[in-house]
Amino acid sequence: MRLTAHYLLGLLLLASACEQPGPTEPEATRTHALLRVERSTQANGVSEPSGNAFAAVVRVPELADPEPLLRLAGKTPTLPAAGQCLTTNHERDAVAKSDLARAEFLDAGDVLVGPNDAQTLLAPRALPLEVPGKVYTSRDRDSAPLPSGAAYLLKTTGSDQLPSLELRVQAPEELGEVSVGGEALAGLSSLSGAGEVPVTWRAGDARDLVYIEVTGSAGAGSLGVCAFRDADGRGSLPRGLFGASGVGSLSFHRLREVAADVPALDGAEVRFDFALTAPISYN
Repeated sequence: MRLTAHYLLGLLLLASACEQPGPTEPEATRTHALLRVERSTQANGVSEPSGNAFAAVVRVPELADPEPLLRLAGKTPTLPAAGQCLTTNHERDAVAKSDLARAEFLDAGDVLVGPNDAQTLLAPRALPLEVPGKVYTSRDRDSAPLPSGAAYLLKTTGSDQLPSLELRVQAPEELGEVSVGGEALAGLSSLSGAGEVPVTWRAGDARDLVYIEVTGSAGAGSLGVCAFRDADGRGSLPRGLFGASGVGSLSFHRLREVAADVPALDGAEVRFDFALTAPISYN
């Protein structure tokens, strides 16, 4: 059979079409928001309290876990279950590069946060990591715009990536009546790890946690952390205090985590972390 030029051209076009890959379907994603409010107070009252707010909206592949990226929001270490302690593992707390490469922080427009009657405009910033997009933080460390025990409002104006958002949540009170080994934290200067160390505080809300972080000298950093139910009002630190020695610090944190339902988002979480810290000489 004699093949015409038109017939051969048709066969070539058909073969070329069969070799071409089909259209790639866009990857399914999830969008999560985080608001984090931190306050830090020195138990001895030597310095003024400091505060910081962080807000971000991150988009990740549907099967990816956004939690490692949301941990970029603050200093909360990986916590054990209530009633248990955990030695700090800085490698475990780090965010994997593969998670960073698959994420995008979205433009939320203007972001305001604070008590219902007085919100503060947060500053947009780029993360010091290879993650596209922006996050929003306080412009300074002033704690006055971020009070404890207040009803908070987060508002955004939106952008071409996100509609405007609004979220309301109640902040906890700061910790009070904190004692270590029977001595008020404010007057504590030294601590021995020869045995378990009892700790107490004025009990709070049943939904909150109190975690206690043992920090060593400047070079050692965080050594370990213990977590307790806030409503229990008591706990104990382990014998040896995670090997703490020299001059460090002991920090009591009240942590409230609230999952919020926000239209246009797959998830939203608010974290309040209010710390009370004392410098300690470990012996």
